[in-house]
Amino acid sequence: MKLPAFTFALLLATPMLHAQAPAGDGKARIIVDIKKVDLSEQPTPQFAAGNVKDKRWRPKNWIEVDVEFDIKLPPEAGGRNGTFPAMQMNIYLPLQHMTKEGKREVIQGTLDLVNIPADGTCHALAYVSPATMKMIFQKNTVTAVTDVQGWGVEVMIDGERRAHAASVGKDPWWEKQDSFAFLSGLLLSKSKTPFAPLWGDYDVDVQAK
Repeated sequence: MKLPAFTFALLLATPMLHAQAPAGDGKARIIVDIKKVDLSEQPTPQFAAGNVKDKRWRPKNWIEVDVEFDIKLPPEAGGRNGTFPAMQMNIYLPLQHMTKEGKREVIQGTLDLVNIPADGTCHALAYVSPATMKMIFQKNTVTAVTDVQGWGVEVMIDGERRAHAASVGKDPWWEKQDSFAFLSGLLLSKSKTPFAPLWGDYDVDVQAK
């Protein structure tokens, strides 16, 4: 489905979250619940350092994706006190930008989450740099509310999708690949950005690539 910008924006007014519980026996079941996805701008942080010449610069806005989720483990895996070793989180960001062929461009990326605790709410953070947004939109000022048209998130464990959430409808819209032009390699984990030393253990660890 090819959606013009105004249609896509109207659909985003009623975001839907959808979580899947995998089939299988109770002992093998791991349940992931995507609770909320926040999409916003985050200015480049400024840090003070001694013994260096200061530079004159103006912070720019990064696009930040904050995914809030829970994971439930069976008793033999530790239950609420357990920790799940690894899973993948795929993130999709449809942009207010079309190709010459009329396809909507979508930034896509994967976070390899590790050591996911089951004793409380978890967060995963991902970013798109100001330089990337300028390359795409050919302008210096970008905002999440106007330049990013929504989001999609899915959680994969051993190649099986265990949960997904979308800002448009109930189904994973990103599977209609003929309607989109996917841009890979542009979504960054926190460790690859200036935000790396911030917020302690607010977000789940991501395996370095």
